Amino acid sequence: MTLNEVLIWTFISTVALFVLSVYIAYKKRDSVLNPPNRRSPVTITPENFKLAYETVFFNSSDGIELSGWFIPCASKESDKTIVLGHGWASNKGELLKDTYFLAEKEFNLLYFDFRGCGESKNVGISSVGYLETRDIEGAIRFLKDVKPAESASISLYGCSMGGAVAIYCAAHDEQIKSLVAESTFFSFDSVIRNWSWKRLHVPYFPMVIMVLLFIKRKLGVDSNLYSPSVNVGKLKCPVLFINGDNDDLVSTKEASKLLEMCQSKIKDLWIVKGASHAKCPETAGAVYREKVCNFYSNYANKK
Repeated sequence: MTLNEVLIWTFISTVALFVLSVYIAYKKRDSVLNPPNRRSPVTITPENFKLAYETVFFNSSDGIELSGWFIPCASKESDKTIVLGHGWASNKGELLKDTYFLAEKEFNLLYFDFRGCGESKNVGISSVGYLETRDIEGAIRFLKDVKPAESASISLYGCSMGGAVAIYCAAHDEQIKSLVAESTFFSFDSVIRNWSWKRLHVPYFPMVIMVLLFIKRKLGVDSNLYSPSVNVGKLKCPVLFINGDNDDLVSTKEASKLLEMCQSKIKDLWIVKGASHAKCPETAGAVYREKVCNFYSNYANKK
């Protein structure tokens, strides 16, 4: 084979590899925006914990029907409600099993499925934070319109994607009294990069870069604008960040950086030893329940 032939075949192979990479990145975009397990059935309900509840339906701020549970405080009438947001490809039942204990204290709880998840309307897309900010806005509007006596004080709890959404909401709504953000990623790009490498062994360059470009083109917006790293500096309410030291998607360094960037006068970061991503309640057990309850009891009170 002559040198020219070698060069030609090298060029053809390079182009073919590039085209294949673009195609794979395009398809991978869909697995991020519409993960196959995101419609997993809701098998855990308040009945599992003998909690009274009301099934509720409300619309996101852009009109998507969402399904939720309103759980009144089990011990007494309360005017304090916590809105809880689950993680990517999860549902309200999965979050309930880790946080139901809050209803046994002094709080009402509002759980809901983000769009396309659990029992909410299947819109075929999960933006890992951007569109979901409209869902939590709808949840808060629902409380103010339908449950005003029970939600004179509104606080937020978010896990992973739910934490990112909660940070955005609290940063733009001064009525939010307090916030717990567990396993919350630093930015949209960082969590996709970490997930791709740690879970799929796909390198950031060039594959993940192309996936991110396709995602941004599909959504028509740069999702990083809705990232915790962009919005955490605007927070004013008390914040408790919780992260595991064995989290492969959110490093303790990233969690510490969010704490540093946060401008709230009352803020703290609790690192749970041995906990992986979104497993802090399971790992810390009773200590987790006590710490989270104490935080809300101190800072969720109406002013």
